[in-house]
Amino acid sequence: MNETGWSVGPAEARPRFHGTAGAMAPVVLKGLALTLLTLGVYRFWFVTNVRRFLWGGTEIDGDRLEYAGRGIELFLGFLVALAVVAPLSAAIQFGALVAGPSAQAVLQPLFSLGFVVLAQFALFRARRYRLTRTVWRGVRFQQSGSGFVYAARSIGWGLLAIVSIGLLYPFMRASLERYKMENTWFGDQKASFDATGRQLFRRGVLLWLIAMVTVLGPLALVGRVVSQHQSGDAPSGDVMIGMAAVGAGLAIAIALVVILPLYQAIEFRWWAQGSRIGETRVTTDLGLFAFLRIYLGFGLLAVVCLVAIGAVAAALGYASGAKAGGVEAGPAFAILFALSYFAAGVAVAAVWQIFGARLIWKRSFESVTIAGLGRLMAAQSTTPPANAFGEGVADALDFGGF
Repeated sequence: MNETGWSVGPAEARPRFHGTAGAMAPVVLKGLALTLLTLGVYRFWFVTNVRRFLWGGTEIDGDRLEYAGRGIELFLGFLVALAVVAPLSAAIQFGALVAGPSAQAVLQPLFSLGFVVLAQFALFRARRYRLTRTVWRGVRFQQSGSGFVYAARSIGWGLLAIVSIGLLYPFMRASLERYKMENTWFGDQKASFDATGRQLFRRGVLLWLIAMVTVLGPLALVGRVVSQHQSGDAPSGDVMIGMAAVGAGLAIAIALVVILPLYQAIEFRWWAQGSRIGETRVTTDLGLFAFLRIYLGFGLLAVVCLVAIGAVAAALGYASGAKAGGVEAGPAFAILFALSYFAAGVAVAAVWQIFGARLIWKRSFESVTIAGLGRLMAAQSTTPPANAFGEGVADALDFGGF
């Protein structure tokens, strides 16, 4: 036992996740249904309930994480943020109307830059909110630092990553993660990050090369077909352009579906092994294909759900058309189409939460081994929780997350 009353525990611990698909399904289905019925208002409580499920199902050394956030906090944060975002959006529209063409060419990029700065600020502050609502053994996580400094770093590195066609992206990730982790605390114990952009570059450069080939290759083929059509060398150019465009789209989509989960696994391993809290560190045995299998499973289940919903809708549509006949069946078809559309959206969202996000959370936590966990037992909470303004901005800009 230490002075906090908790046992020091083993030198190493491996987290476990107890949240099953059956236990999560009612939370997700109820949340999605109420979100639809309330025209999106309930989503703040839905997000909160999902977080409580994920946090509460995660056990570390015999004790589970707690999520202390509340839906009303997110809702009020959203309203406050909307009071900031709405005038900015109105100013953009007004400036576009009253400014001349030359002035508009200058103002529009500036307004867009303002939104980008606000978005990155919101992401940093939203992380702070989630950390301060995360509790383990009575001690809260915290986050210090400036959202505007983070936004400036993110924009500067983002421009360099774009100019370099993604080659500098690993160095951007290292810089941003280092800033976040060096401003992260578990009670009074400070976190750090010692992974480098060079390490991530070496691990991911092969995927970058494959991505360049699989994305630029099909685009080059489309460009060649278009060029031949314009020069008159391809009599059936329109058909060929269409076929080339469809083929390029499929090739790029397949490449991204495979490459992104692989890179996500690489980046998680790099991030986890570079993160520290005080003298506590982690190792991970996450496999390269761990997330890819989850995404493929989600995709298969989503397709099955969509096919089933489509078959039911077709059968009902045929039955209603045969019964009503002709023009009178129009309203019935419109209602059936709307219901099918919403049912498909709810089904895909539910499948993702239960068989996508939950499994990624489970696989990530259960892949790590925490060394020196006993040293965290002396941590003491020192800072009050943060408000939900940053998370509200993220929701107002429509990119909030778990």
